Amino acid sequence: MKVKVIILMICCLVCVNLHSQKKHDYNWLFGYGTGIPDSSSPFGGIIISFNDGKISFIPQERDFWFDYQTNSYSDATGKLRFMSNGCFLADSEAKILPNGDSLGYGKIWGVNCPVSQPLPQAGIFLNFKNQDEILSFLHIILDTIGNGQKAFIKCIYETKIEASKDSIISKNKVILYDTLTGCVSAILSHVASNFWLMIPRFRTNEYYTILYGINGVERILKQKIGKEHSIGGGGGRQAVFSPDGKKYGIYSPLIGLQVFDFDRMTGALSNYKYFDLVYDQNVISGCSFSPSSKFLYVSTLTEVLQVDLEEPDQSKAVDTVGVFDWFFEPYATTYQQMALGPDCRIYIASGGGNQYLHVILYPNRKGKECQLINRGLKLPTRNANAIPNFPHYRVDEPYPCDSTIRIQLNTDVEEEFKFREGDILMYPNPVKSELVIHDIKQTILGKLNICLLSMQGQQLYEINIENTGEGIHIPVRNLSAGMYFIQVINDNGRYWVEKFLKE
Repeated sequence: MKVKVIILMICCLVCVNLHSQKKHDYNWLFGYGTGIPDSSSPFGGIIISFNDGKISFIPQERDFWFDYQTNSYSDATGKLRFMSNGCFLADSEAKILPNGDSLGYGKIWGVNCPVSQPLPQAGIFLNFKNQDEILSFLHIILDTIGNGQKAFIKCIYETKIEASKDSIISKNKVILYDTLTGCVSAILSHVASNFWLMIPRFRTNEYYTILYGINGVERILKQKIGKEHSIGGGGGRQAVFSPDGKKYGIYSPLIGLQVFDFDRMTGALSNYKYFDLVYDQNVISGCSFSPSSKFLYVSTLTEVLQVDLEEPDQSKAVDTVGVFDWFFEPYATTYQQMALGPDCRIYIASGGGNQYLHVILYPNRKGKECQLINRGLKLPTRNANAIPNFPHYRVDEPYPCDSTIRIQLNTDVEEEFKFREGDILMYPNPVKSELVIHDIKQTILGKLNICLLSMQGQQLYEINIENTGEGIHIPVRNLSAGMYFIQVINDNGRYWVEKFLKE
């Protein structure tokens, strides 16, 4: 019997499967740079596999990488079948499918593609029961404004794969055209043969809900509900359905957290709730439901918050369960977007270019008992801000995930490489024109590398000096007002990091 697979794309590619297909989300793809990572070079492709009752890393040679967007589709047994980085469709061996190139080709396709398409939560894969067609839905940027300096997501593309032949049936079919944002989410409808796709509009409080069946789009619902988005857009937002299919949450650092009830029969949002969790910077942030659907986790740049959706008193509903600990490797290992794994853990991408995912071990537990482990999973490769986007495949099953899957936690915080508190003094803080770093105990004499970093981990200034024990003067007069980091590393790899406020 043929298996029908259709792919819808919105600035990226994603695969979605039916609840009867157990392991369609058991392979996660990462890779900053090409080739295969090894002990001498942490760049290249890996597959995180949740098969065989454990988390394992499988190296994979690729001539492309995943930047923000990483989409994959596995069959019911957990065998990897297809992947996309938003630029093309490839098979399980990372070979581009015939006619699978140039997805959503347009004016600015070549700015990032074919290496990668840096658009978070922009695509998803769907597979319908007893069909041989796989659907890929992708958000696509079609045009630019202002001499190519500003671009908007303008449509959702559908591409179909015939799984049994690894061939493209149809490609780049527009199913929705409007000015959209990211956050493509999907979930089964009350009828097992249909899916709902949810896509927010840009700079409004409107949402498109698309009912998609075996024969294509059956209905498009446009609904206005919730808090209107700011003029700056939604920021680096993320949106998710709850594993039980009853709620929809969307978080933006510029807007806050919005939670809705969701009706899988009609596609309608209702019972709007707002949590004032606004962050003061337009950064990549994330959210994820616990497997029980009781808690919704939110990540800002420097904190992870747990929201108890069953607590009637909102002042008691929010708890801080994780804090950025100023670890750099080489960039700030801050918090970005999240994903609920098939092992019942929540994984959080860290700052771009690092080798770590943060891990919430027990997301069904209240407060700090959920046990967030900073950098709990160390990857063989560096990660370019990527986190996978899947529908909840097991929405109608009693257990949405398998908590018996084993993980080898990374618990090494490398304290031996850190300077003790009080070794170094930095002043004044806040600062107007010049920052002074003073080696109080004369413990870091010799060659030093000093970097000034933004809150996003971007390097703004770097010097290599010989420390003679006198004060080191760093000019900051030309910096914009805001928060920054100073990082000091000596020849032995010991480091010190502190933040300061520029007035």
